[in-house]
Amino acid sequence: MRKINLFLVALFTVITFGAAQAQDDADYLSDENLRRYAVMESVIDDMKSEISVVVNDMIKNQEGITGNRYNELAKGSGEPASDFEKKFMEQIEGVKSDRIDAIKQVNQIMATKMLPDGGKAYKAIKEALGTDEEVKTKYATIKAEVEGETAE
Repeated sequence: MRKINLFLVALFTVITFGAAQAQDDADYLSDENLRRYAVMESVIDDMKSEISVVVNDMIKNQEGITGNRYNELAKGSGEPASDFEKKFMEQIEGVKSDRIDAIKQVNQIMATKMLPDGGKAYKAIKEALGTDEEVKTKYATIKAEVEGETAE
């Protein structure tokens, strides 16, 4: 009898915790949190697109390298790279790597500072966007509004 009571208490605890966790996740999916998430994603998208701008500027301003040659070198096709080209590609990769690291840091800081519970909301929203059609639809509307505001 004692085992049954212990089992029932444990079961009740698990069910209660699960319901509380589901409620917490639902709280994380508020319109305000989805808006904050959309702002974060917009900032990250802008930062990512800036990488291409910087790389294109570096290629344009580097004598002896064209866009076509850069593409060949990046794909590993065409003639083998000269020492000059190897150094230039290392420089490009260094700039890209630095910017990607900065993006990761900014994303982590924003996820833990802009959303409640030190990143739990970020994880809940990201997960819901992958599985919940209702949240996806609501988020798409909010993101469009945020992007419209930043375009103005």
